[in-house]
Amino acid sequence: MSKKKEAPPAPEPGVPIIRSAVVVLIKDIKQHPRNYRGHPEDQQEHLVKSMKDNGVYRNVVTAKDGTILAGHGVVLAATKAGLDRVPCVRLDIEPDSVEALKILTGDNEVMHLGEVDDRALTELLKQIKDVDVGELVGTGYDAAMLANLAYVTRPEAEVKDTNAAAAWVGMPEFVPENEPPKATILFLSEADKAEFGKLIGIPLDGKTNGRASAVWWPPKKHDDLGSFRVEG
Repeated sequence: MSKKKEAPPAPEPGVPIIRSAVVVLIKDIKQHPRNYRGHPEDQQEHLVKSMKDNGVYRNVVTAKDGTILAGHGVVLAATKAGLDRVPCVRLDIEPDSVEALKILTGDNEVMHLGEVDDRALTELLKQIKDVDVGELVGTGYDAAMLANLAYVTRPEAEVKDTNAAAAWVGMPEFVPENEPPKATILFLSEADKAEFGKLIGIPLDGKTNGRASAVWWPPKKHDDLGSFRVEG
């Protein structure tokens, strides 16, 4: 007589449950009507490249009716990459419940509380870039953004100016000091952009709306704002 299979023990109170993902068709899930985070084309390009290189390794999380709570960008990129299904964890909650809304916001916002070692990040990105600048696609950075990050986070003794930052990264558009350098400077925050404006004596106003801002470098005369291109 076969032994009856015992049910797994119930988790202890306060111990997190490990959720298992299943593969679902993208057509069977839908975006949350209150999702406030956009996923522009440049971000999707990085996500698509990562998927093509490594597969889809991040789960989408949905409510019981298939409404996405976490992973809107994953679904958009997977669709753009030609996939028709994604790994998904479906929770037994309503999409408009407080529990669901906490996941919707927490997935986007909790990461902002983390701390970044800028030096370690620039070293990692430079190692990737040194293999092939195209390999930066998938990291969320490109060569210009890496040069800017090195410039705004490293001391002047290491990176004196934007030209030195471009040289450190090894950007193809780097030119010697005796030739006028031309580059686009990206700002990771409004504070960085305002600080740069103080350094060059020209206030750079305007909001970034969640996207990086950029200006042409070097400027012409300070009264010639036509030499600047500010995105935001």
